[in-house]
Amino acid sequence: MKVIAAARRHLKLFLRFVIRPVPASIVAALFNFAVCYFSSFVFLNVPLVLWGDQVGFYNAGSRVVLGQLPYRDYFQIVPPGTDLTYALLIKHFGLQLWIPNLLMACLVAMTALLMTLIASHLMRGPVILLPGLLLAGIILPASMDATHHWFSTIAVLAAVLVLLKETTLPRIAAAGALCGLAACFTQTKGALAIAGFTVYLVYGARRHTIQPPKRWQEFLLLYGAAAAVFMVINAYFIRAAGIGQWLFHVLIYPLRYYSYPSVNNWRVLIHDFPEHNGIWKWVTFPFLYATVPLVSIMFVVTIWRRWEVDRDKHWRKLLLVAIAGIAIFMAIAAAPSIKRLGTVSPPTLILLAWLLHRPGKTATRLKLLLACVAIALAVAIPMRIQTKTYVFLDLPAGRGAFKDTALCEEYRWLLENTHPGQFFFGLPPLYFAFHMRNPAAIEGFISSEYTRPQQIFALVEALESHPVPLLILRRSHDFLFTKDSPSDHLEPIRVYVTRNYQLTKTFPTGDEVWRRIGAPVPVVNNKDADAPAKAQDHTSQ
Repeated sequence: MKVIAAARRHLKLFLRFVIRPVPASIVAALFNFAVCYFSSFVFLNVPLVLWGDQVGFYNAGSRVVLGQLPYRDYFQIVPPGTDLTYALLIKHFGLQLWIPNLLMACLVAMTALLMTLIASHLMRGPVILLPGLLLAGIILPASMDATHHWFSTIAVLAAVLVLLKETTLPRIAAAGALCGLAACFTQTKGALAIAGFTVYLVYGARRHTIQPPKRWQEFLLLYGAAAAVFMVINAYFIRAAGIGQWLFHVLIYPLRYYSYPSVNNWRVLIHDFPEHNGIWKWVTFPFLYATVPLVSIMFVVTIWRRWEVDRDKHWRKLLLVAIAGIAIFMAIAAAPSIKRLGTVSPPTLILLAWLLHRPGKTATRLKLLLACVAIALAVAIPMRIQTKTYVFLDLPAGRGAFKDTALCEEYRWLLENTHPGQFFFGLPPLYFAFHMRNPAAIEGFISSEYTRPQQIFALVEALESHPVPLLILRRSHDFLFTKDSPSDHLEPIRVYVTRNYQLTKTFPTGDEVWRRIGAPVPVVNNKDADAPAKAQDHTSQ
């Protein structure tokens, strides 16, 4: 009995320590890091070969390391923050397969840390851990893609944390600088965050009768700090590419052409759900689509009505979190895929935890249910990944683990028929995995206004000036088929490929090898080829 009593006493002391803001934030960060790490690495340190939007930014970072610049040498529609981050990692660690996987684990850990710190300003007790649990178990499985969306969200969350305690001039300047940093990753999210904080300052000025001179001083600090940070990071690239070219890439193109593919507009709602597998999607999809667009708006309406009635509540802080949530949601509202919704969900998760932090059996049961579901998924998904059988292959970018044996066979064929440093055009994940170089400014094309005519002419010129021996294309029959549409600008590349390349192999994945006519077929040294073949025979259970 004494042992049990002592154990209970020590457990209570531990829980009291853990639910303090700083320890709770560290625990949430470590938990999210572990969940993400073991969802993208096979024990202990072999990265899963992942595809996704992060691949394009990783390839862009490798171009920066080689001396190429966005907007001038390759196509990019967001500011260079993500490209520079990947370039910095590649510069220090090399072009390694594990970098995007580990970076995602670090990003989600940082997000959980900031979320828990923000929650601790609004609530007390174990409930401050709930947003981090929801992030790990419900959000992460659908949004594990280390792109500009996560970077900009982290910057906005940091700005919210700075302004939560008070709105002094130094804090306003710091928040503006962080919004400028967010805009260096996602221009729309940074701009809308600035707009949201402006609304917050205006509303606060009216509530506290702040004089116009001080109000204008706050606005100037907010805008000035944001503009200064944005220009410091972007000025070199604007000068290198020219202001006209830069404006086309980061402003005109996103406004006019970005929304043509279905994944970049509201039609993504139709295509997104069938493309995901696993039981988690039956939890994540309804949860995200039901909470992210609605919770922040409901909070603003509630705060507007009850501010004067319940002055003891943290309405000012809640309003700040709600406005930030609405601002970053508006940045992706035109194309609300599950992946993008996940990256803007942190403010909503915090508000949802606050909403459930009230007396009553219903709120308590719902809070416990969400926590249990989140913990169950956060533990089950990595365990399922770790207990699967994988095929390993040693690539130029390091050893990788494959869930799909057909994809592994495709990679093994490329390992035997390509060499690092050669020019290549095709599927983006193959560039960094095999250390091959893309001679063109774009990584792919589609038959819509999303691919501009000048990009196709430049692609043909690049393939001609750097004779590319090999193309790997997916569903080439789609692009070879001429569409009677003014939006189809692919005719020059159709003509060039059919005249200069021939289809020589089709993989079980559906990917096709197009070899340049007259290009020598690589002679595989059987002795050298045995090494990767043997490496891929190992499995993990």
